[in-house]
Amino acid sequence: MSDFDYRNDARHGDAEDYDARSRRLQLIVYSAMVAFVVLAVYGFWLITSLTRDVSRLAIEMSAMTRTIDREMAVMARKMGDIDGRMVSINDNMVSMDRNIAAMTRDVGSMNANIGSMASDTTTMAGSTLNMQRDMWSLNRNVSGPLGMMNSFNPFSGSQGPFPGSPAPYYPQHGGR
Repeated sequence: MSDFDYRNDARHGDAEDYDARSRRLQLIVYSAMVAFVVLAVYGFWLITSLTRDVSRLAIEMSAMTRTIDREMAVMARKMGDIDGRMVSINDNMVSMDRNIAAMTRDVGSMNANIGSMASDTTTMAGSTLNMQRDMWSLNRNVSGPLGMMNSFNPFSGSQGPFPGSPAPYYPQHGGR
């Protein structure tokens, strides 16, 4: 038959040694089974909790969707108002741009008119200066000979000839 030695076989060996090995094996198996049951219960609790949370999430999403649907019309109306106001602002800006362009032209025209007025004022000042010179010259030429007539006038109150005016006035800003 075979060369199997029954004396070295663990089943035929010492019964106490066999029982000790069996107990160790039972401890390992029972511990593993308890751990499996604990993990299975915990996994079941996690799946149940997750299912409950997903159910609540679906309810909340449904409520949020209804709220958004209800508020979307209000938001669209408000966006339409904003769009209308932006168009109005754009129209006002275009009008302001035109008005500013017209004001710029008017200011340019006013500037030219003020320049013309300054030139005309300078011309008037020159003419007045020439009139002053002419009057001074006339006064110098006429007051001497007519000064002797003052002595015959009883109402003159002047004792001598009219001294005349001083020399012509020249303005400080660049007269002739």
